Amino acid sequence: MSARRIAVVGPAHPSKGGIAVHTTELARHLAAEPGTDVKLVSWRKLYPEALYPGEPHLPDGAPEVPEFTPTLRPLSWSSPASWWRTGRRLAEADLVVLAHVVPLQVPALLTVLAGLRSARSSTRTVVVAHNVLPHETGPGDELLVARLLAAVDGVVVHSEQQAGLAHAHGARRVAVADLPPHLPGGPRVDAPAGSRVPRDGGVRLLSLGVVREYKGLDLLLEALAEVHQRGFDARLTIAGELWGAAGRRVRELAGAPGMRGHVELREGYVPAAEIAGLMAAHDALVLPYRSGTASQNAILAFAHGLPVVATRVGSFPAQVRDGVDGLLVEPGSVPALVGALLDLRDGGLERLRDNVEAPDLDEPWDRYLAAVEAAAEGGTAAAPPGGRLLSVAKRGAELALWTRVGVQRRTGEQLASRRLGAAPAARPVPSGVPRTGVLQDTAEVADAVAQAKRLRLPAHPDDPKNWDALGAVAAVLTLADDGSRTARVLDAGSARYSPVLPWLRLYGLGAEKGALAGINLEFGATVHRDGVEFRRGDVTDTGLAAASLDAVTCMSVIEHGVPVRPFLTETARILRPGGILALSTDYDADPPDTSGITAYGAPVKIFSPDDLRNLVATASAVGLDLVGELTDEVLAHPERPVHWKRTGLDYTFVLLTFVRR
Repeated sequence: MSARRIAVVGPAHPSKGGIAVHTTELARHLAAEPGTDVKLVSWRKLYPEALYPGEPHLPDGAPEVPEFTPTLRPLSWSSPASWWRTGRRLAEADLVVLAHVVPLQVPALLTVLAGLRSARSSTRTVVVAHNVLPHETGPGDELLVARLLAAVDGVVVHSEQQAGLAHAHGARRVAVADLPPHLPGGPRVDAPAGSRVPRDGGVRLLSLGVVREYKGLDLLLEALAEVHQRGFDARLTIAGELWGAAGRRVRELAGAPGMRGHVELREGYVPAAEIAGLMAAHDALVLPYRSGTASQNAILAFAHGLPVVATRVGSFPAQVRDGVDGLLVEPGSVPALVGALLDLRDGGLERLRDNVEAPDLDEPWDRYLAAVEAAAEGGTAAAPPGGRLLSVAKRGAELALWTRVGVQRRTGEQLASRRLGAAPAARPVPSGVPRTGVLQDTAEVADAVAQAKRLRLPAHPDDPKNWDALGAVAAVLTLADDGSRTARVLDAGSARYSPVLPWLRLYGLGAEKGALAGINLEFGATVHRDGVEFRRGDVTDTGLAAASLDAVTCMSVIEHGVPVRPFLTETARILRPGGILALSTDYDADPPDTSGITAYGAPVKIFSPDDLRNLVATASAVGLDLVGELTDEVLAHPERPVHWKRTGLDYTFVLLTFVRR
């Protein structure tokens, strides 16, 4: 049986930096798999020198890790012909893995892929995205990245946040794996006896790597100055290239009165051979990033026995055990950094250092290679329910809905400003749907449709859905909003053509950017409709700040395979005290058998009375109290007014409203 042929395309020696090391180690670990034949395809010229702030190659010429064999270097930024030829030559590979570093290189990678396709290759293709988008984006970056991610079978990223960006920029399949250790500089060396922790009680801090604005070294220096004023001797070495305005600011702060003797600027790239000695001469590594994606600097520090002070960005919260082997603080805050540095006094540093453990350098690579394989499986985005024709119809309905909402809202505001009509906030609130209750019969469905029309709210074409939407909107307006129409509302599991958010917009909510939003894992790029934001998001892990919302609505979503407890826990976290959750789902007092019936990729579930009581108990346990009661009388219904044509099932809806304690 012939060996599986894999090509890894990306920077390698003599290019410098962590990505070049990662590319080399990725090739090495792939080659260690039985039955594989791997080659590393790299660059002889990686960047135009005029566009790169530092020296692109290693200053001493020595590789940071042992070079991989074979490494070929056919690619040059200045030769599009080399991009095409490389793609043609890789056409016989079974798998091609491309390292995405910056948008500047995307045209080259797209041309490599075009060369593959021109040879009618069946090669699977994966992009390893170190940053989906650069820290400082430029014109055209998003378009280039979207074209690249849509052109391959799968994408590997290093955090859930990056996964969201990849999905939003057209990736077909995204696999998430922690950045595996690829540590330059060799093993740890012991510091000279007695050199650990200065005997005068001070601490020697190290910052390692290129100085850029997002890394927050200016904030660290400001914190250091305040720490000195409080009588604590913390000395800092900044080892790395100082780029642009961020570098100039660091030089200015380091040279300020009172900082001399406390800050050492060791400008220039730190060769791998010097890393172990540099680590041994310091007591802690500081990573004061304003923002970040994935970094292995914390792992590098642990490998050399140093605790870490870092901000809660990127991969640091997963790598650093706060209060155990390091300290984590909020990003962008000088006071938070001051507090962390002062925590190193009076034995604090020693306690952290005693808990530092050498990182596992092998098992993370096993997970990483599995992620590459998962991404290589590829696949296209799931066909929407009902097929492509229904998708087109829904798209048309969505555009018609939001066009009407925009025109109707603006007309109402203009008439109100001229005193010719009532303001949107004065529109009568929906009535007749209980905060907690069950849709009883077809007469209630007809009443809901008629009420929506009377209130000049665009009715949902699926008539029963108007019932729970009216109840949810009424709950938001009467329980979550104080009449100012400034409530912040999230529609969890939203669809852009569903009624809750457009109706709330017609009531005057959403004037502030971001106040009305809908999330769904099926969304791609973020879309705005008349001030409402629709973005990709997980209802069990929204990424929103705690207590940041007045209301969450969730209409006919949890029955489609949503983990109920994680959803309720996350909802309770993001709601302010007194905020509400309006939740509807499929229900029947005596549910029909749904065994073997699936929809939207999950088994069909129709909630029973016991299911609802368990849900209410779970909600109470996480801080959400039901408005009303689920008595036998409330849960009874004489008819099954909802018919799901796709499954042939008849049932009804239940609406549950909760208040955050």
